[in-house]
Amino acid sequence: MIEGGAKARVRALILPWLRRRWRLAELGEGFHWPRGFRMRIGAGSRIGRFAYLGAGFEAEGPVVVGDLCMIAAGMKIIGADHRYDVIGTPTRLAFPDAARPVTTFGMDVWTGLRVTVMEGVTVGRGAVIGSGAIVTRDVPPYAVMAGIPARFVRWRFDESRIGDHEARVKG
Repeated sequence: MIEGGAKARVRALILPWLRRRWRLAELGEGFHWPRGFRMRIGAGSRIGRFAYLGAGFEAEGPVVVGDLCMIAAGMKIIGADHRYDVIGTPTRLAFPDAARPVTTFGMDVWTGLRVTVMEGVTVGRGAVIGSGAIVTRDVPPYAVMAGIPARFVRWRFDESRIGDHEARVKG
């Protein structure tokens, strides 16, 4: 059991309110939110069980956060808020026509402080993103990424250990 009975009962009462407040499609049990509720998240987002979103999390579009993710403070998910290819329309006034793409964090993802991710990116299961990184492309499962732009550093586990890890985590 990840948390005690009393804490679980309190969360069971608060989660429906949080789900409505942030207009979420799904909010898993054991969700840990930032102090002071300092968070902005796109309507229709889904947050998995026992996920943590740090203070200052910002996403205008929809986000899927897998179970057991740790998203550190200052995470920003940014996108193509303006078009720059419309003749006769200043960039400041050229808004995209399409809906915002979904940004996805697989189960057991850990991001460091002040990471920036482009909208529509998928961060694979078990990946780790170093503090201050700017993620512009999809991240493979169990990759460790860092830098600006984020680049592959190493694998979190070798292939033989990934199966062992997944069997024990079960998610």
